[in-house]
Amino acid sequence: MRSTTELQDEVGRYPWYHSIDLGQGVVTEGMFDHRGSEDRHLLPADLSGLRCLDVGTMDGYWAFAMERRGAAEVVAVDVEDPETLDWPASLRSRIVKTMDETKAARFSLARDALGSSVVREIRSVYDLDTDLGQFDLVFCGDLLLHLKDPATALERIRRVCRGSAVVCNPVKEHFPYRRRPLAQLDGIDEFQWWVTNLAGLERLVLSAGFARVERGRPFDVRATGGGNWKGRRGVVRGYT
Repeated sequence: MRSTTELQDEVGRYPWYHSIDLGQGVVTEGMFDHRGSEDRHLLPADLSGLRCLDVGTMDGYWAFAMERRGAAEVVAVDVEDPETLDWPASLRSRIVKTMDETKAARFSLARDALGSSVVREIRSVYDLDTDLGQFDLVFCGDLLLHLKDPATALERIRRVCRGSAVVCNPVKEHFPYRRRPLAQLDGIDEFQWWVTNLAGLERLVLSAGFARVERGRPFDVRATGGGNWKGRRGVVRGYT
């Protein structure tokens, strides 16, 4: 077991996406800190006996959260090569990709420090299929706005979901006609493609084949980076 000093030193070698309490008084200083808003994400308090999937896990915060809530098995998927991400052409060659290049090492460090049994698989959301089995609960956080094709990604999530899927994403609340499902396209200035309102996020999940959708209330996430969209989140839970 690492000493507190050793753990702090290892954590300090990396930029972190998530703020994760690793124990021993060590917390990673991430771009996003979900600890104060975890219960706003429509995630059940008790996941006992459930098989769960975390899509686009990065440092693993949500995978570890599901394990902490009693999940029988948690699989976390992510891509390994940052060049395979849906980078806008205007940004691909000039963005320093350290955050994505080191995520496997960060996940491994957090997993070991927590004594976790989460299994990390190399898989794009676009390639999710039943060879991974099916899952009682799927969690997808802050991923859709980084995808050119969020509708197809949600269809792949539906393919491996036998229970429900929680989808959280930055939302834009100041569209006209707020009750209509609407989205804003970027794809040039920032690493984001489609930012929807909450009605748009609900519509996307329904379009993927989920039978019904539960809406949560939009909320703010503590953030130290991530662009203009960094704080406000919408969340929905789709049921098969």
